[in-house]
Parts: sequence; C-alpha cells; structure tokens
Amino acid sequence: MNRYQPIDAFRGLAILGMVFFTVTLRLSKDLPDVIRHNVWGSVHLGDFILPMFLFASGLSLAFFLQKMEKKKKNVILKKTFLRFGKLALIGIFLSFFSAYGFLEMDEVMLSSILFITCVALSKINWKIIIVIIFIINFSYIILIHNDLTNIFIGHYLGGYPAAIYYLPVMLTGLLIGKGIISEQLWSGRNQVVFWTTFVFFLTFLIFIPLNKMTATPSFIMLSILFSFAIFAIVEQIVNNGFNFKRLEYIGKKPIRYWLIMYFIFIIPLWFYIEFFNNNISFQWYIGLLFSILLIVTFYIISITFDHFTISD
Repeated sequence: MNRYQPIDAFRGLAILGMVFFTVTLRLSKDLPDVIRHNVWGSVHLGDFILPMFLFASGLSLAFFLQKMEKKKKNVILKKTFLRFGKLALIGIFLSFFSAYGFLEMDEVMLSSILFITCVALSKINWKIIIVIIFIINFSYIILIHNDLTNIFIGHYLGGYPAAIYYLPVMLTGLLIGKGIISEQLWSGRNQVVFWTTFVFFLTFLIFIPLNKMTATPSFIMLSILFSFAIFAIVEQIVNNGFNFKRLEYIGKKPIRYWLIMYFIFIIPLWFYIEFFNNNISFQWYIGLLFSILLIVTFYIISITFDHFTISD
C-alpha cells in the first residue's frame, strides 16, 4: 500500500498546529484563553496538538512497518535505529532551546522514545496492547497514591517520566493504522479500540482530572479520542476528493518544518533575548499575525530548499 494521503494531511495539520502554538506563545504573553496551552491545572485546545502529532506518527508507523515486512531483518533494524537515531540527535540538539535544558525531553525526543517503543511492541496482539495501555493508565493511580506525581514538576512536557504516559497515544495510532491497512478506518477492530478508549477515558476521569502538564490518563485518553475524530474528518474530506496538497507536503516532512522553525525563528530569538536582555511580548493579535506569517515563510523556505536540492 502506498502513502495514505489522509495521514500525511492529518500529520501536516498537527505539525502546523504545533508550530502555530509554539510561535504564538513565544511572541505574546497575554494570549486569550482559546489559544493558550501548557497551563498547569487546566486544559486548552492547544494541549491536544502534540498528541495529534503522536497519534499521526502511530498511524504512519503502521505503514512504515508494513513496508518493511518483506525486508531482511538486518535492513529493518538498520532503518528503525537510523530513524530513531536521527530523531534522538535532533531532540538532543534542540533540547536547550525547546525543553529549556540540555538533554531535557522535548517533542522530538518524546517522538523518538515512543517510536522505538512502539516498534518493539508492534508484533504483539492488539488485545494485549490494549491491556498494556490499561496497565500504564492504572499505574498512574499508584503514583498519585504514593504522592509521586512531583516527578513531572519542573520539566517540559513532564520530562522523561511522562513519556510512558504518552505512549498510549502513539500505540493507539499504530493500532488504528493497522486497522486501516487491513480493513478501513471504522473497521470492527478499530471500533473496539475507539470505544475501549472512551471507556478508559470515563473511568480514569473519575479518579484523575484532566491535566496535560502531568500527562494524566484522562487527558491522554481524551487526546486519543480527539485525534481520532479529527483524523476521521480529514480522511472523509480527502476521500471525497478535496485537495490537501500543501498539508500533505508538510505532513511528509514534519521534522524538517520543525527544524526550520527553530533555525529561522526560535534560536535567533533566544540569542536576541539573551544578548540584549530584551524580552519580546506583543499584543496577542500581533503575535497571532506574526505566527501566521512565519508559518507561510517556513513553508516557502521548505519548498525552496526542495527546488534547489532537486535541481542539483
């Protein structure tokens, strides 16, 4: 099966959302509630964008693994560890600017950790994976009971201890992706996965409130449901013939787009603030406008890069 266009479009939407919320937060501190995110003790729309990207990565991983099925084992291992290594190195390089500390876990490092873990679990029966997801969720109750949730405090995205609690997002994306390959999005197995996630969400919401910053099971399960719903909408639109060409392009090169944002905007901004001791904080609507302009600029830089590399 070739690249599945709805996944590329969905992942493109997710990375655009991540770039938008990251840039907007850096440019303005007085954001209206609707575009705020990463706020302790509350949940906002922007909080679901990273899980959307992880879910999309799980969907894409299913197709990557299908493509690797006929390859020799050593080729599969090489490609898997090469992809993991690239992501991990990018995460290490960006960590100082993205996670506010060298070797801290940022979005790319989190993706690399979840990627290699999902590959390791990919051969396990889907029902057992659902059990694993439940066990991961249940272990959170043990953390709360023993007053250990402070391990997440002071670290971007909750730090490395939070990675295991984000794992169900990519794992579920992987299961849904496999269901698409074998049947379709709303196949019998995918229906079971969806409704099981819904039950998990309601169950853990009783015990643990929504909180992205500590990756609570209720938030993670709601993120999966949210991601599934958005992906279903995107798939329906694409399958009805709507052209998401630009989103698909970005979705095929999400890490490049992320790197362009850091090299063109985040890192220069950091040096400016450090050397001139001058924090930048625009009115929210100006920051919003700059974010949109920068998103377009990053896109133009990416396609220009393609133009020159292809020409060479």
